[in-house]
Amino acid sequence: GSAYFLGHNGEGELGDGTTTDRLTPVAVAMPAGLTFSSVGVGRAHTCGLTPGGAAYCWGYNSRGRLGDGTTTDRLTPTAVVMPAGATFTSMSVGWDHACGVTPAPVAYCWGRNAWGTVGDGTTTNRLAPVAVLMPSGVTFTRIAAGWSHTCALTPVGAAYCWGSNDGGRLGDGTTTDRLTPVAVVQFVSR
Repeated sequence: GSAYFLGHNGEGELGDGTTTDRLTPVAVAMPAGLTFSSVGVGRAHTCGLTPGGAAYCWGYNSRGRLGDGTTTDRLTPTAVVMPAGATFTSMSVGWDHACGVTPAPVAYCWGRNAWGTVGDGTTTNRLAPVAVLMPSGVTFTRIAAGWSHTCALTPVGAAYCWGSNDGGRLGDGTTTDRLTPVAVVQFVSR
């Protein structure tokens, strides 16, 4: 449950309480009793998910990418402001945002939202997790945060994406940015 990182640390993304670059792995300065079951890295921020489903992030906090309700950079893990009663079963960290899926399953995202990356129907940056506006009757079990877009899978394997659609990265047959999830066009082989 301990985490170790190395490399560039200019914004505190290694979580060791400093901004000193590290050439060898250094332990994340974990709050007492905290362990992670998974971690993910973004451009200059890092997040960890505890076995109990709580999220912690650290590093560069421009546009709220740490989800702690502020834009203050953090040199050690800081709790994400979780929705009331929510825990995450999985989490993904993108370039400037992060997302998690609850057991319900409901998806939440936070951080930079310039192209609708957060999926809440707006382009307003979010400092804490907000619910993704999922299509009626659709639930997500897995989520992947990318550079300027996000994709998720349903329990039956259907894919949905949202955010920047530059170059057709959302797979919906267009290059139109999407503020909420749209179905990926399914390929049928003959």
